[in-house]
Amino acid sequence: MEDLQIGRTRYRVPSTWNELTRAQLLGVMGVLYGPETKLPARLRLLSVLSGAPLAELLTLPEIVVVQLYPLTDFVASEEHRLTEQLLPEVKVGRTRFVGPRSSFRNLLFGEFIFADTYFRAWATHRSAEALDLFLATLYRPAVPGLGPGDPRWRGDRREEFNEHRTEYLAQRLAHLPDAQKLAITTWYRGCRTQLELEFPEVFDGPDEVRQGKPGDWGQVLRKLSGGAFGPLEQTARQHTRTLLAEMQDRARHYTSLKK
Repeated sequence: MEDLQIGRTRYRVPSTWNELTRAQLLGVMGVLYGPETKLPARLRLLSVLSGAPLAELLTLPEIVVVQLYPLTDFVASEEHRLTEQLLPEVKVGRTRFVGPRSSFRNLLFGEFIFADTYFRAWATHRSAEALDLFLATLYRPAVPGLGPGDPRWRGDRREEFNEHRTEYLAQRLAHLPDAQKLAITTWYRGCRTQLELEFPEVFDGPDEVRQGKPGDWGQVLRKLSGGAFGPLEQTARQHTRTLLAEMQDRARHYTSLKK
């Protein structure tokens, strides 16, 4: 966090994506992807991040405002990624849809396979249908009353992932505001990049090390199943990070044998 003093008012300005609030994140999405205005985007970002009203910022000398623009640099920096879950819930009508926890901590490999496939389809073709299917894979209705006191509790309030319900849920999540959809894709991209950095051999190694071609997670699942993680369905229910760690270990073992 950075301190910004304007007159008698002191503002606290986030210095990373993970320090944003939900409202700030949605405001940033509005500036980055919303319609252009006569005011510079960096000025509007500064207002969103600091909480200082645009009217107040416009009273400052232009040279002073320009000197404050570096406070917004992290938004475009490759060194800063959003991994904190700032939208743990979204609402459509009366239904609460719950997303995965920060850094994919409770994301199962089966849902990661589907989510990543839809995400890459959206990122490549900007398909609205793929985006809604992606959202419906990650964000699912909360199970009423499910919590730590319930014997069914496994650290996830979402209903169990069922790929056969995804299309139905996608039709409902299609009504989410664009800012929320884009905020979720920004978070997913940040968490996915975090995985790439933590498990480089899995994402960047040769095909025989990765257990398959880039992005072919279904092939990875088939190759990993039947061993320590059990049959295919049971393997799909393992946490994503657990399977990626296993793949990383296998990749390093494979590399050591070739030396």
